[in-house]
Amino acid sequence: GRGVDTSRSQKVTETFVLAYHKKPGLVTTHNDELGRETVYDDLTSTMSPHLKRMRWHAIGRLDAATSGLLLFTNDGSLVHHVTQLTNKVPKTYMALCKGLLTEEQLQQLRTGVELTGGLGTSAPAEVEVVEEQTATTWVRIIIKEGKNRQVRRMLLAIDSQVIDLIRVQVGGIGLDIEEGGHRMLSDREV
Repeated sequence: GRGVDTSRSQKVTETFVLAYHKKPGLVTTHNDELGRETVYDDLTSTMSPHLKRMRWHAIGRLDAATSGLLLFTNDGSLVHHVTQLTNKVPKTYMALCKGLLTEEQLQQLRTGVELTGGLGTSAPAEVEVVEEQTATTWVRIIIKEGKNRQVRRMLLAIDSQVIDLIRVQVGGIGLDIEEGGHRMLSDREV
């Protein structure tokens, strides 16, 4: 069959990239078959009319229970380019974990653990205890992979569990906006 030239309809005149602070409970999809609120519903509800008319694409994903930094662009080809680099871009999470983590558990995370769901072994991660409470631990985890629910699966592999998970940084872009808010990234940040 003949190919269809879609280049005109997909041409982006100006590329925008924005940082968005995802609230927990939102799903990272354009249309949810279960009728749940999506990140796109929330994001476009606070956009200017000019930006709202654009087709936005998430660069990566966060599961429904996770909050934090999610990047968006109006340029679908940029999404493809960036996702090819995902195993090189560090992503930083703050995780509130069940229990007090031992040095052995932390070392397992640092060297790699077997993930559930047939996802193989996680790559080495940077892990630092930020605060220990009575029966919980806040840890900062930096990963360069982006496997499905990876941080949650990593903590399950060491017999812990995520109570709260927030992505606080992607590459050099930090989470510096209120929950539900967004801001355009400068050319220098991109």
